[in-house]
Amino acid sequence: MEKRIRIISGLVLFAFVTMHLINVALGLHSVEMMDRARPLLMGAWTNLAGTLLLTLSLGAHFALGMLAIYRRTTLRLSPTDTVQVIASLAIVPLLAPHVVGTAIAARYGVVPSFASLIPYFWIDQPLEGLRQVVLLAVLWIHGCIGVYTWARIQLWWARAGAFLYPFAVAIPVLGLLGFVEAGNQVIAEGRPALPPMQLALPFEEILAILKSINWTVFYVYVGLVVLVLVARQLRLASNDGLVRVSFDGGMAAAGTQGMTLLDIARLNDVPMANLCRGRGRCGTCRVEIANGGMLPLMEAEEEKTLARVGAPAGTRLSCQLAPPAGEFKVRRLVPPFLRARDLHRFDEAHRLSEHGAAEAAE
Repeated sequence: MEKRIRIISGLVLFAFVTMHLINVALGLHSVEMMDRARPLLMGAWTNLAGTLLLTLSLGAHFALGMLAIYRRTTLRLSPTDTVQVIASLAIVPLLAPHVVGTAIAARYGVVPSFASLIPYFWIDQPLEGLRQVVLLAVLWIHGCIGVYTWARIQLWWARAGAFLYPFAVAIPVLGLLGFVEAGNQVIAEGRPALPPMQLALPFEEILAILKSINWTVFYVYVGLVVLVLVARQLRLASNDGLVRVSFDGGMAAAGTQGMTLLDIARLNDVPMANLCRGRGRCGTCRVEIANGGMLPLMEAEEEKTLARVGAPAGTRLSCQLAPPAGEFKVRRLVPPFLRARDLHRFDEAHRLSEHGAAEAAE
């Protein structure tokens, strides 16, 4: 269930960012077109149901991200994981001022529109405009990595992937170009006329309140991240048992109790297939363990993944298995450098091989 919530919430957030970038891309035509298209492109997110879905998705994704950091047994990450983790940690400080300046400001009578925001970003506060560009880049990179990690192990990806790749490049590029062109239009033609707003407080007081909220969110967020990291360190400090692993009868590796087999392999530079990057979805990190009687029982998600790929009894997922202190002999069952496009072909060949072996035994 946890993995499903992560996927669904991530897809919801990615859909929102995609629609927003498409809306911004219309700045290639005009600022007026951006505002005219906004109800069509973003209207579904501004009603009660859409706002609730977006808020729940953001909260769930953030909470699961913090939980993932807490559960990490090593900070030695792959380049892809490093980029995604850094991007995820940067999102809240970059996003909070935008949310506060639009959603919360609306409660004080400030009506957000591109006609008001574009001059603000390009004339009044250009550094805020730069922050918007960085925010969209960080969101898009983080989202694309997450979607790709989930999608590339799906059967339909082999056919649809080549079609979707151009959109992954075109959407953010067009969004950036639209933002730049809208700014150039405002600088050249002046500020668009805005309808009068019924402000609940003087504008200067509203700005002071919004600034205070921004800093509060930032301090709370930093405190929460520090708390998670400290809790993680305390958890790891209690796991002082030594785990020794021999991979395929040759490569020796060592780690501490509480680390997964995949983390131990990474820590010791032992290559291990993990197309879903250790999320227990793809089954490519499955292994066979000679002395498996000492191992903890499988959870439902691990059993489900192993059943889906047709793994024989006694197989475990190295990304889900955290062995106790001791020595273990492990055999990797999937080529360590298996490519995503070869995954389903390999699984099918493996099933046929297992079926043939079973028939021969009979």
